[in-house]
Amino acid sequence: MSLKNITAELREKSFYYSLLLFVIVLPFSEAFVSIATVILLVQALLLNPLTALKESLRNNRSVFYILAIFGIYLLGMVHTKDVALSIYELKKVAFWLVIPLALVLSPKLSEKRFYSVLTAFCVAVTVVSFIAAIRFIFKATFNITDFRDISLISHIRYSYQIALTIFCCVFLILQRVKRNRFRLLIGTMAVWLVVFLFILKSMTGIIAFLGTVGFFGLYYLFSEKRKINYLLAVLLAILVVLPITYTKSIWDDFYAIEKLDPQHVDKYTESGNPYTFNFNSQEKENGHWVQSYICTEELRTEWNKLSECKFDSLNQHGFTYRSTLIRYLTSRGLRKDSVGVSKLTDADIKNVEQGIANYIYAEKRFSLYPRIYETIWEYDRYKASGNPNGQSLSQRIEFVKASLVLIKENFWLGIGTGNWKTEYAEAYKKIDSKLKEENQRSSHNQYLNYMVKFGIVGFVFIMCFLLIPVLKEGHRKNLLFWLLLVFMGIANFGDANFETHMGLSFFCFFYCLFLWHTPDEIKNFNFKPQK
Repeated sequence: MSLKNITAELREKSFYYSLLLFVIVLPFSEAFVSIATVILLVQALLLNPLTALKESLRNNRSVFYILAIFGIYLLGMVHTKDVALSIYELKKVAFWLVIPLALVLSPKLSEKRFYSVLTAFCVAVTVVSFIAAIRFIFKATFNITDFRDISLISHIRYSYQIALTIFCCVFLILQRVKRNRFRLLIGTMAVWLVVFLFILKSMTGIIAFLGTVGFFGLYYLFSEKRKINYLLAVLLAILVVLPITYTKSIWDDFYAIEKLDPQHVDKYTESGNPYTFNFNSQEKENGHWVQSYICTEELRTEWNKLSECKFDSLNQHGFTYRSTLIRYLTSRGLRKDSVGVSKLTDADIKNVEQGIANYIYAEKRFSLYPRIYETIWEYDRYKASGNPNGQSLSQRIEFVKASLVLIKENFWLGIGTGNWKTEYAEAYKKIDSKLKEENQRSSHNQYLNYMVKFGIVGFVFIMCFLLIPVLKEGHRKNLLFWLLLVFMGIANFGDANFETHMGLSFFCFFYCLFLWHTPDEIKNFNFKPQK
């Protein structure tokens, strides 16, 4: 074998194993992803002669569109007011520079190795789902009090990996795998991941997944006439109606509130101590009024007998055990007195100690009910008090309000790179927000973020830079690629994914992998399964 062939084989293998390393560590660790990214770039630069690098860039000019996204961030520094913060932003989005160069300068993957990379990714994501499921079931053992902590990385970003794995599994069943036992295995993996996606309770991931399935279901429905279209239409209707009906039922449960007549309520506890009421308060839990039938002294005395977590102290979430206990007793339909506390079980006491304010958060942990209920509760509290602090949905609403102010004031070119902290601080003052300074952030919407930073001009350029390479490289029929694009397109309404480490590294990697290394059979997918 000639030296040239040996070098070519070394380049191909180093690239292949670097890709495997990246996809395997992707669901495990943010730090490992950074290391794997550096390895990808280093192997591309060191194992290629300069002439080969230049040729790769000449033959794949679409890479310059992607690199230009990073260039927009550089241009945004022209009117930066905070150099340190702008450099930090550049570091966060450096994946737009590193990953495209690493993948475009490396040898094209063979079809077999491409599928091996996808398979390794699917296996890694599935393994982590089993680990997360164990952590979820034995939360107390792992000292986990929030469902968001069961995954090894951000539960939102991990939900994106789960969704892509499901899409890959379905594609492999339809197009690649011929043996029935392997189809059954992959199908079982896909079903489990769908179930686990809902256990993970990432609303952004779930909505984006259902939206993507619905989008491509409609595309398939109207692409040509088939007998199966009637069944597909019914399934799509169920996909739309079922979540809406389920959410509406939780909404109705939340607002099915007991009626209290101030003239006829019991004024004293069974021990003869007076109750306090706040009939103006709109706080509610499971249809019961929070600020009713409260006897603080009895609560303090009885609770301190049962728990080492003192009544007036703060829990790990920054709230007093007093407020958590009152909400928890309310959720059980119990009065906030010594009798109510005496009816708590050991499990209830442990829930309060862990900062759980409603029993449904603990008892319906395999259901989406608590997550949707929590969102409705946050909206209700925000509507009643105008205070968004400590509430995910309410804070996001404030983020959007502030973003719209900045977009209106800087419509064409935006505020630039690194200026978001000072500009948002001023915007929150203008809207008279009650959001605490430590909670003031940019929008959890990637499109709004781009328009805030780079204006409508920068936003349009970035969208074009993402779509033009897809069309220029002939991916109009690449199902996997479009599943990724549509999914992330929907998910970006719920979070600024391209300005997070795990969100951008995930998207940029698979975007570039599909762009330059997709086998022809995937590029021309025709929805017809293998026989």
